[in-house]
Amino acid sequence: MSYEAVLEKVKTLPEPCLEAVTNYLDFLLFQYGLNKMNSLVESDEVFNAKMQKGYEDAIEGRCKPIDQAFADIKKRFA
Repeated sequence: MSYEAVLEKVKTLPEPCLEAVTNYLDFLLFQYGLNKMNSLVESDEVFNAKMQKGYEDAIEGRCKPIDQAFADIKKRFA
């Protein structure tokens, strides 16, 4: 999924989800920086499917509270 495609989709999200989505995109950019130094562990198809699911969840208002999202990320990388 291109940056432009992600940006266009983000513009359509409900206001309450924007903070969580912004933080998630920041995290993805961080992961991207790490992945540039490591081999990619998932195919483009898998990555795009995950991004699409996240987008659909946000559109439907199925957002995890921001504190819980960061706690989950911290558990994964602690």
